[in-house]
Amino acid sequence: MRLVKVVGSITSTIKDPSLEGFKILLVQCLQTDLKSREEYFVAVDTVGMGEGEIGLIVTGSTAKRTVRTRKKNVDAALVAKVDNIELEKNGQS
Repeated sequence: MRLVKVVGSITSTIKDPSLEGFKILLVQCLQTDLKSREEYFVAVDTVGMGEGEIGLIVTGSTAKRTVRTRKKNVDAALVAKVDNIELEKNGQS
């Protein structure tokens, strides 16, 4: 899984029928301190994400294992919204 931030949406009026009903989003990968990385993905939204929200994506064949994406033509899927991140600092949580 990758930690990402939703940075935009993609509109496609002509697409494979297996993508009908999906919101397609542009996401940017994040470091654990939430600083942006120069890595982007186009992902289908399976959990109702919005611009600026932080989530988790899965890619490759794993992206086809959600209930909504099974047997669909997807290579990246948003599978979770992130509510909170706790990092251990100096050996203490």
